[in-house]
Amino acid sequence: MTDHGELGFVADPFLHSVGDELHLFFEVFSPLRDPTAAIGHAVSENPGQEWTYTGLALSIDRHLSFPYVFAADGEIYMVPDIANSGKYRAPARLYWASEFPHEWEPIADIITGPDKYQDTVVFQKGSRWWAIAGTGANDEISVYYSEDLTKPNWTPHPDNPVVADRPTAGRPAGRPIVTDDAIIAFFQDSTGEYGSGLRAYEITTLDTSTYEERPLFEEPVLVGTGGVGWNSGRMHHLDLRMIDGELYCAYDGDVGFGRNRVSGSMWAIGFGLPAESVPSD
Repeated sequence: MTDHGELGFVADPFLHSVGDELHLFFEVFSPLRDPTAAIGHAVSENPGQEWTYTGLALSIDRHLSFPYVFAADGEIYMVPDIANSGKYRAPARLYWASEFPHEWEPIADIITGPDKYQDTVVFQKGSRWWAIAGTGANDEISVYYSEDLTKPNWTPHPDNPVVADRPTAGRPAGRPIVTDDAIIAFFQDSTGEYGSGLRAYEITTLDTSTYEERPLFEEPVLVGTGGVGWNSGRMHHLDLRMIDGELYCAYDGDVGFGRNRVSGSMWAIGFGLPAESVPSD
């Protein structure tokens, strides 16, 4: 990747399929740029065995990450994380793909206010749209809702923050799994350090007056593997997609040994294929 200066790392991958193509959106970070991060795009036609980087999909005058891409009513949308800085409080801003995958137009600031709205995920449950955002110091979650996806200033849940003082699972960590019977949400575990792991929760009750959840497992779903691998230190993001009856996953990881003293953050992206798609050699 050469179109965003000297590359520092890539992170926060999200998948989207169109026909036979599998698209990947992710944060591209360069410490020598201002702003330091934009949204990159790669495409695979086989799908997922080989990738072609096509360039930046979205770049504005602020640091961008966590490009949450989803489809609704035949259109494709994105809610990237817009970094807060100083006194500036970034909104959760909905973008529409006017020409997928490289042309995006802002449609509405769905969440605005005095809080930090970090890594917002959006989904439809029944006839209502819901947004879950990190609003604290990686230890707090808030919920918002709307009858209309493209309406600005969604209604805050009356119990916001619905989760507080929980660094073990206090910031969205990827796309929720939403079915007729369940909502499974992923949250970052930042107890040791930022993004050290990822935990899964089932949201058991979600309506305009109540939010209730329970952890699915006692331990994190993803953590650093240890040793010296690309994901030996931290893992803090997961996107699971069912495509044509097959499960694909994208995730990220950071090195462990030597990171603080030598390299700084070195997030990289991993991709999981269905077992029968993996070449035997």
